Amino acid sequence: MMEDTKNEALTPSVPNSSGNSPASQPASPSDASPRKPLLSGWLDAVVAVVILFVAQLIGGVLCVALGVLPPTEILTTSFDSEVLERAASLQARFVAISYLLSMLLGFALLWLYARLRRCRAGLEFGNRGWGTPIRLLNGYLLIWCITIALEPLSELLPGDQSALGSGGWLLLSAVVLAPMFEEVVFRGYVAGSLRRSYGALVAWIGSAVAFGLVHLIPSVVLSATLMGLVLGYFALRYRSLWLSIVLHAMNNATACFLRIVDMEDVTVRELMGGGTAYWLLYAAATAIALTSLVRMGRALSSQKSDNYSREV
Repeated sequence: MMEDTKNEALTPSVPNSSGNSPASQPASPSDASPRKPLLSGWLDAVVAVVILFVAQLIGGVLCVALGVLPPTEILTTSFDSEVLERAASLQARFVAISYLLSMLLGFALLWLYARLRRCRAGLEFGNRGWGTPIRLLNGYLLIWCITIALEPLSELLPGDQSALGSGGWLLLSAVVLAPMFEEVVFRGYVAGSLRRSYGALVAWIGSAVAFGLVHLIPSVVLSATLMGLVLGYFALRYRSLWLSIVLHAMNNATACFLRIVDMEDVTVRELMGGGTAYWLLYAAATAIALTSLVRMGRALSSQKSDNYSREV
């Protein structure tokens, strides 16, 4: 490369037919920077999601190979409350350990893929200063507004999350492991690759839809998609995965608390008894949710794609 540059510097410019030398001609955009592949961002995003699924599958197999097994059908179908509690604990242990193995394997595969593709991973863990607690509180309240707004629809959709188990193992998997793994995949690799190629708005929507779809449970898909929009906004707007990880953990911790106190299936409408007060709250929560999501989209639409680089 050094010799090529030197030879070009020693080669005299030859005027073209218009009498101008090549040096005087303006460089075209394609000459100034390498052209990025049209589907590069989507390819990287899809591969990241596939890696997540593969890692989870292998993690479950490794967990069984290590002798950490889910509860048997005899335990899960028992009428004894103590046996059912034991079964839930065993299920939570299986989920947590398999998730830990999946996360470690997934991180390794994602790092290897980024190295092979010679592209930046898009992981940013910056500290955003004194405003962070306020942003987290705003995000947490917004997720609650979205939850209230979706309540009538969520009640109509099937959903069963008993496979998560209960107890301390559930807290480990839901509050610690899941936020770290999922945020690195969806707000890091998926949103990062889409942002580099298409800008923050496409990254925001694309990563949220992918995040929602992988949850599979019908009653969770829509809420997870909208929650993904909130998490994606904080990660993209402030370039900090820590914000989305902590906010994700706060949401999951709330869900775990409601599960522990046996209120996971109790709706806000049931708590308030319906009536005028509930519908006023529902209208306010829906208005706040819609307005906030629109404003988020407008704010991110001004963030264009990053300078494309194939270098690590």
